[in-house]
Amino acid sequence: MNPVYLVLELAATAFFTGVAWAALRRGRLPFLELVSAAAFGVLLEEGDQLIFETYHYNPDWVLAIDRAPVVIGLSWALIIAGAMRLTDALGVRRRYAPFVDSLLAISLDLAFDAVAIRMGLWTWRDIGPADGWFGVPAGNFYAWLFVTLGFSLMTRWLRDAAARRPALEWLQLLVPLPAYAVLLLGLIPFIVVKPLVDSAPGGGLAIFAITLAAFCAVAAWGVWGPDRVAPDGQRTAILDLRLAVATRLAIHLYFLGAIFYLGIFADLPMLLLVALALLAAEIPLAALVHARLRADEPAPGVRASLAEAPD
Repeated sequence: MNPVYLVLELAATAFFTGVAWAALRRGRLPFLELVSAAAFGVLLEEGDQLIFETYHYNPDWVLAIDRAPVVIGLSWALIIAGAMRLTDALGVRRRYAPFVDSLLAISLDLAFDAVAIRMGLWTWRDIGPADGWFGVPAGNFYAWLFVTLGFSLMTRWLRDAAARRPALEWLQLLVPLPAYAVLLLGLIPFIVVKPLVDSAPGGGLAIFAITLAAFCAVAAWGVWGPDRVAPDGQRTAILDLRLAVATRLAIHLYFLGAIFYLGIFADLPMLLLVALALLAAEIPLAALVHARLRADEPAPGVRASLAEAPD
């Protein structure tokens, strides 16, 4: 048993437990969304390893369900929940929100996946360290877009339906199944096209880039287009907004520290530049969220009137 892995898993589990308790205090649906996101993460990791067999995890992970480390499922939940909270705070409509959520999630994976494999957390099969994106297959990044898209799409639809019929909230526990189906359907174009245009191990970066551009176009319209709604989400959010931002920063800083600690920055300076650039991108993101929320706040006199108004 590797004590480093055990300490990491116990710390992450304790943190997730605290987040789950805070979500439960906010309401039943936020708690169910967080739990289902964690279940989705475990299903995702187990299913992908069984179906595609493209990677495997380090055997030093202690808390695991078959092939899927529990902490990875919990991490998926925090990443997706944090992305959804930020998107809601930006006032993005439901029809565009899953695309924004997907971009917020992939911005984390682009920063850490190539670092994680050099830390030995997991290993990609049949791909060299120079293949794909520094040893990470392009299909992984492509899949990340549809992982988040599927869960966000189903969860947001159910969230609106449950607002009218609260009994439907319990269906959130089944969301991982259709969300995984969305992922599998989304992978079909990549699986079909990749052998035709890029048969190299880990190839398909052009396909990912084109798909990413399409997601960016939809997300940009949702964030900056005229078809926006008031920033919202505090009451129904899975995560507190500050916690969502802090979680993203913690992930960035953890793997950035690994880049320096393992000396990756000297051998692969591009990974350092990408990690720093994506970390820096969190600053304008946080500023935009703050500006949207401030713009939506009532003036001081209006706030006072609202506070004095009878229920």
